[in-house]
Amino acid sequence: MNKFVFFSLFFIVENTLLAEEKSGMPQLNPESFTSQIFWLIILFALLFYFNHYLFLPKLKDIRKQRDEKIEGYLSQAQEINTSVTTIVEKMRKEFEDAKSEQNLILKETFDVNKEILDKKILEINEEFEQKKDKLNSEIQNNKRKITLDLPDICVKLSDNLYEKIMGKKSKGSIKDFNKLFEDK
Repeated sequence: MNKFVFFSLFFIVENTLLAEEKSGMPQLNPESFTSQIFWLIILFALLFYFNHYLFLPKLKDIRKQRDEKIEGYLSQAQEINTSVTTIVEKMRKEFEDAKSEQNLILKETFDVNKEILDKKILEINEEFEQKKDKLNSEIQNNKRKITLDLPDICVKLSDNLYEKIMGKKSKGSIKDFNKLFEDK
């Protein structure tokens, strides 16, 4: 292998020196084609070597690390999504439980308050009936009293009217008033 490299370099150097002695464009000179091909092969071999053994492994490592990171992030996102779903379901269940418990408390409170309201209404109705009976009794008593006092009041009123109209005082009696109503 070393002999091949040595002869190749020797051949290249000789061809280069010969090509430099001639004038014109060396790229188009057929005598310099061999050196151009040689350097082209060397250049592409070096580029292939650097690309294949240096750059591509680094790119593969970078891609592998990137894929591992992406997979790690995806698995973390999946775990987070699962935990969030679990938490949301737990919250939904707790909300439904709290809602049903609240509805039960509201129903019980409503029932208790309805019983209290019914008792109060019953008490108020009883109190109203008592007051009504008392007022009816007072009305009856007042009616009897007025009925009893009516002849006296009528006599006094007629005396006052007679006095104002006639200018004379006259004293009427309740007996005369009662006689008037008994005849009719």
